[in-house]
Amino acid sequence: MAREAKADFQLKSSNIAKIINQAKIQEEVSYAKNIYGNHWNNDGVNVYKGMARPEELVINLKGFSMPIKSRIVTSKFGYRARFRRNHYGIDINGCTGDTIYAAFAGKVRVRKYDAKGFGYYIVLRHDNGLETVYGHLSKQLVNVNQEVKSGQPIGLCGNTGHSFGSHLHFETRVMGEAIDPALMFNVPAADIVADTYTYRSKGGSKAQTVAEPVLAEETKPQPVALAAATTLPAVETVAPEEDVKTQPASRKTSKPVDKRKPAQKPKPAPKSHKVAKGETLSSIARKHNTTVAEICKRNNIKATSTLQPGQKLSVK
Repeated sequence: MAREAKADFQLKSSNIAKIINQAKIQEEVSYAKNIYGNHWNNDGVNVYKGMARPEELVINLKGFSMPIKSRIVTSKFGYRARFRRNHYGIDINGCTGDTIYAAFAGKVRVRKYDAKGFGYYIVLRHDNGLETVYGHLSKQLVNVNQEVKSGQPIGLCGNTGHSFGSHLHFETRVMGEAIDPALMFNVPAADIVADTYTYRSKGGSKAQTVAEPVLAEETKPQPVALAAATTLPAVETVAPEEDVKTQPASRKTSKPVDKRKPAQKPKPAPKSHKVAKGETLSSIARKHNTTVAEICKRNNIKATSTLQPGQKLSVK
């Protein structure tokens, strides 16, 4: 009987944990939906000018599907010197006729044609608060206000609009503000960078500065005691206090100041990690209590770099 009671208790505890987790997910979804309120407009990409954006939004990236089977990024997010303007998304290589898929479950907000820009394009709004844009399509397979599932075909790759070859132009936005997709998705690995991405609005209008990644709570650097001391002027090393006190008060000392740097402690040997199958930079960073940025810096790689099983990375 005792064993049955224990098993029953474990079952109930498991159910409670699932209910709590589901409630948290529903709360996040509800909040993400509420940032747009009742604002639903089929006219274009950024139709949110003048509307207040959330200061912070945790975006759930689970359930992501690659928008195209190709894993080759031909143009990154950011300023393009050649055209003297910003590129608000990434370009992924493709052939005309390749299937384009919905990155997440959502609803079609825009299905239009822009001869001087996107060509045939689609905008989807998702429950996690993101909106995704798919440009230069040769054909649109969905209609406005239509519900779609993650991974559902929504169009065909093409070369329409202001384009110089077949590819998919892919954008991620929060209320019109463009975010670098590479902060959330590792296209070469066809995977997400982490389970969630925390968006923080800076209130600006420039796409490359409107959002920044925020570390998960367990990976945030801990505050260092006396951190304020870094703002004080540099102080040279002087003779010990007791030596100074032995000098007569009326006589000036000409004892030279010791400018030698104190002996430095030997640095600990670097710590390495052997990449296992299925691991990502994010999971490795969490395992070693560090950050993706720090691992990239130590190994001279990018956050979008593809990891190979057996590859060794310096982590500390």
